[in-house]
Amino acid sequence: MTSVSLRRTLVVAFSGAALLFVGLTLKGQWTSLDQVLASTRSFPWSFDASWLALAVGIGVLDLLVMGFIWAFVFRRTGGRAGFPEAIRVWVITNFGRYIPGKIWQLGGLAAYMKGRGDSGAAALVSALAFQVITVVSGGAVAMATIGVRRATGSEGWMPALVAGGVLLFAGLHPAVIRWIAGRLGNWFGEAEPEVDLAVADVVRAAAGMLVAWSLYGAGLLFLLRGVGIEVELARLPVLTGIFAASYVVGYLVLVAPGGLLVREGAMAALLAELMGLSIGVASAVAIMARLWVVFTELVTLFVVLSRPGSAGPAKGDSE
Repeated sequence: MTSVSLRRTLVVAFSGAALLFVGLTLKGQWTSLDQVLASTRSFPWSFDASWLALAVGIGVLDLLVMGFIWAFVFRRTGGRAGFPEAIRVWVITNFGRYIPGKIWQLGGLAAYMKGRGDSGAAALVSALAFQVITVVSGGAVAMATIGVRRATGSEGWMPALVAGGVLLFAGLHPAVIRWIAGRLGNWFGEAEPEVDLAVADVVRAAAGMLVAWSLYGAGLLFLLRGVGIEVELARLPVLTGIFAASYVVGYLVLVAPGGLLVREGAMAALLAELMGLSIGVASAVAIMARLWVVFTELVTLFVVLSRPGSAGPAKGDSE
């Protein structure tokens, strides 16, 4: 078997396994949603296709933004693939997080890029750095939007913004990223990777992630409106913080593929506390948010795979 044939076989196997677990996730979540909706029949649910379509559209845009951020970090750490190809690879391997064990998404990126004649080491290093930037920026967003206000009862934004800024500055210092990436690399059984990112690179990536979190917040707002829950635009910062906080909590629980159940539990609790929803309605919304995210991931996968020339072998592949 040629190297290209072997690589394609591994990609198909990886994609098949990931989509199988995605299917199981969708089946389980749909069953849970049906049960929760049955217990909230008194709530005036109403579904508006236009708001739901907006939620899906902004979710797809968000994933492309995140793929662009990873591609940027990948190229800054030695990768050579162009942005369209790197984004496509990130979108495909992103499904690896649904396979139990966090290693599949990171390992999939490294193996795929190495198989294409690019730098597997740069893919692993950039994936580790990207995860650190994602978690730290998400924590900062949660801190700046809901954390300090929830802890102190203060309605002022300045303490929250200062706390979020401090977390961003401390957590995204290149030395901190190098240290965390090294620990993660060791945990994945890799030699300690060299993360050589300039401060300007980290700032650009973090700024991009702040945009991504804001898009997720807007998508959650559109989703709420799409299922009949009237939410004012002024609640966008709180919804952004709720999504970011639940995402980070789900990610940090390593045994939960894709943060399954953990993210939904955190989101339901925050929606009930901060948005005034009953726990049943909040639980239904949290499950709908998971279905929304998975659906947008599938739509984004279709978008990147349908791009002309996206399936061709990388330059230097041997037939």
